[in-house]
Amino acid sequence: MRNIKRFFKMAIPAAVVFTALCASAQSTNPAFTLQLGNSKIKVQASNVVWIEIVQTNVSNHRISCTYTGGNAVNRQYRYEVTDEDGNPAEKVMQSTHVPPPGDYMQCELDPGESNTNTICLSNVFKFDRPGKYTVRVWRPDDPDTKDSDGNPTKVYSNTITITIVPPATEADAPK
Repeated sequence: MRNIKRFFKMAIPAAVVFTALCASAQSTNPAFTLQLGNSKIKVQASNVVWIEIVQTNVSNHRISCTYTGGNAVNRQYRYEVTDEDGNPAEKVMQSTHVPPPGDYMQCELDPGESNTNTICLSNVFKFDRPGKYTVRVWRPDDPDTKDSDGNPTKVYSNTITITIVPPATEADAPK
């Protein structure tokens, strides 16, 4: 009887540790990757800024790549843009009277497949002052993968740099 009690005293904590390790391992392996194209972009102030996001399924099951948004901005992604001092970039003021048109396109990726979104980042952030801006995006991972607090994990992209240069003057124009 003592051996049975000793077995359960050791087996239950071991099972808890094993479960925690499995959950931890699960959360460290996202189902997809995000890659921003063109790591260095140069644009004149107040011109339109476009970025390309490639989502690639690196799991062994189908995943969502659904597009929700409008105005050339996929709201499934969260955009982090900072100026050269590390301050968040100023956002474009959206009219509260008329919401932007919304699009919804369901999308799924099989293992190994990729999907590309071309995003008009200047529809979200102001790029009217010269300087360097860093950009990265993230999207929640599959609902099954959780961080240590039990929240869905975030999959982050690489970071790119956008350099905003002063607008061209008449003297710069070709003759």
